[in-house]
Amino acid sequence: MLPGFELSTPEGHLLGIWEEGTAPSTIEDVLIRLGIERARLGDLDVVAAKSMAECAAEINVKGGVAIAAHIDKDRGILTQPVQTHVNQLLANPNITAFEYVLPQTPAKVAAKLGATRYPALIQSSDAYDAALSRHSATGIGVRRSWIKAARPDLCGLRYALEDPNLRVTLSDPTASAPHPTIDFISISDGFLGGAALRFSPDLNCLLGGTGAGKSLVLEALRFALDQQVDQVLFPTIRDEVDRRLESALSEGADVAVEISTPTDVYRVTRTYRSIGSRPIVEQDIAGEWVQVDRVPSSLLTLAAFSQGEILEYARQPVGRVGLVDAKLDLTEIEARIADSEGQLKANGAYLIATRDRMQALAEEAAEAKTLKARERELSTLFDGDLVKAQGRWTSERSAITTLVGSLEAVSFDRPIAPAPAVAKMTPEHDTEFKRIQTAQEAFKAAIDSAETLVNASLTNLKTVVGEVERELNVEFQAFKKQLDETLEKSGSASLAKLRRELEAVQTNLSKAESAAQTLKDEAHPEYDRLSQERETLLAELKDARDDRRALRRALADELNKKTSGFVRIDVPNRGDTTEFRKALDVLKVGSRLREQVLDRIAENVRPYNLVRAIWSGDMSKAGPLPTGVTAADISRLLAAVAERDFWQKLLDVQLIETPDVLNVKFRKPEGRDYANIEDLSHGQKCTAILVILLADGENPVLIDQPEDALHAPWIEEYLVDRLRELRGTRQYVFATRGTAARIGDRLGHAA
Repeated sequence: MLPGFELSTPEGHLLGIWEEGTAPSTIEDVLIRLGIERARLGDLDVVAAKSMAECAAEINVKGGVAIAAHIDKDRGILTQPVQTHVNQLLANPNITAFEYVLPQTPAKVAAKLGATRYPALIQSSDAYDAALSRHSATGIGVRRSWIKAARPDLCGLRYALEDPNLRVTLSDPTASAPHPTIDFISISDGFLGGAALRFSPDLNCLLGGTGAGKSLVLEALRFALDQQVDQVLFPTIRDEVDRRLESALSEGADVAVEISTPTDVYRVTRTYRSIGSRPIVEQDIAGEWVQVDRVPSSLLTLAAFSQGEILEYARQPVGRVGLVDAKLDLTEIEARIADSEGQLKANGAYLIATRDRMQALAEEAAEAKTLKARERELSTLFDGDLVKAQGRWTSERSAITTLVGSLEAVSFDRPIAPAPAVAKMTPEHDTEFKRIQTAQEAFKAAIDSAETLVNASLTNLKTVVGEVERELNVEFQAFKKQLDETLEKSGSASLAKLRRELEAVQTNLSKAESAAQTLKDEAHPEYDRLSQERETLLAELKDARDDRRALRRALADELNKKTSGFVRIDVPNRGDTTEFRKALDVLKVGSRLREQVLDRIAENVRPYNLVRAIWSGDMSKAGPLPTGVTAADISRLLAAVAERDFWQKLLDVQLIETPDVLNVKFRKPEGRDYANIEDLSHGQKCTAILVILLADGENPVLIDQPEDALHAPWIEEYLVDRLRELRGTRQYVFATRGTAARIGDRLGHAA
């Protein structure tokens, strides 16, 4: 409740408002100076002797705020006959704000003022109830304005009315959808042991000099929420952060962070352990913290930057893609990619083993012709029935030997039973979870039973085969002994020796013929199946990666629109070939290929096609070769791979991704031309990255010492305006020595 009055002037009603505690005599003296006799104070019919402009000036001189009331109603400013005078009143700086009723009024005021002034336009209501056609307490609060201020006092009101775009709204701000926020952090031990900080849902500035611990708070937030610096992209920064945490958080220290999503409140607690730890997530259910099986990043994703991280994003085209990915849900696509890559790795191992088997079988089968000829030569020396009988024995023994080898490779592939659903349950859910537990136990019992049955049957099969093998071997040995004795009685010792040679030839011939049949019936079809499977998996992998690129491009187009032309970003067709080029260095050893040739291959030939050509030996499968690269060069790579048996490494190259890059161009203030981010200064690069970051999204932004990275002349032009636009829709946490706090003051955020 603020003291003041509503005054009738010749041009309409004017509100005068003062600070709480202002002496009534001060306000009465103002009214008297405006021509209202003391005896008529409170009289509804009395009119000030001075104009509205003079009344507003007097109110300001005496420390009050002047607001023109219901300017679009009868006897309001806008109904005055002289439009020049109306325009002068609207432009009068002593009138801090204008209260209106009709929805079309703001457009009329804007048309009259143009770009000369942007005054605060508010709505409020006195005690008049239109439904009753009279004054009544029920009329109070029919129309409202919401004011953003640190305190509900005249100072806060004055600041708000001077900056209405930021601090005044005519719609209930609490009715808008809430954005995810970090609400609270506590640290149990270490340098900040006992610290407990509560955060604003808007701008937060952690102020302090070097070593005060402001950066540690940000790193503790990232640690607890398990969203620290990427070890792969920025290993140096991550190592530095890990060292700081190790020094500042004692072993066993707990970091607890409370977060809010649009629907729920959670607490994430993580204990610092030198050997590593995982966060524990609890949900606030009816005022009780209940542990839930959730990952912090699935609840709230941070847009966080440690010291130097913004600059590293600016430097690395591949790393910059993370700025786009942070605004996308790529979970399903990444799962498809991981699944395809996993299946391709397994396929590659089987494909190599199958091709090796084919080669071994082909070599063995190739001996059949020579062995067949030798068998015919030896057979002429013996009775035909004897040769046939020995041949049958040899074939049977070979078949059983093959079966024994096959059985040794047979095992029960036990499926992995899913982990039990463990959670702290509300009593009314006990029955449902018990049903799940019963079904899981039955599933495990079925697996156990199947494993027992299969293993028992396999053991029995091996036993029977072994028994038959031993029985037939006894009979065969007796057959050979009888045959050798018969041949020795004939007086020719050499015949017994030749009979043994015939046995060996028949055994090897049986193996060769079996190898040829296996090659035809099993190995070749399996190789063809695996080859086709690989092509299908490669197509699925390519589709998933293309889908991801399409999403990134679509978002890049959206972000380009939201950056108001300051930044242009693009995800080109060709990605980064660094890893592909490194892989070629491994494969090339012994090929004597020049570095320039390898560079051109990496830049112009896709890994999919290069590996197809080398694996198949068909150089045309590499696709069109760039200038300076010939089919002979690809053949030399093939020879190098074959010589060193690098087939697995070769197939792994086919999975190598040429990761997407994010090209960034920035329009400098001094002109309309765009410059590549690589051509900008340190601070300009970082400012460009931050413009992209702020273009879209609602997740909390954490930046450690932004003043160290940003280009000062661009901060006001690009960043402050954007932060003002985003007020109330996103949370910011800056650790700073002071610059960000001054920005916060310009933004009007509670810091």
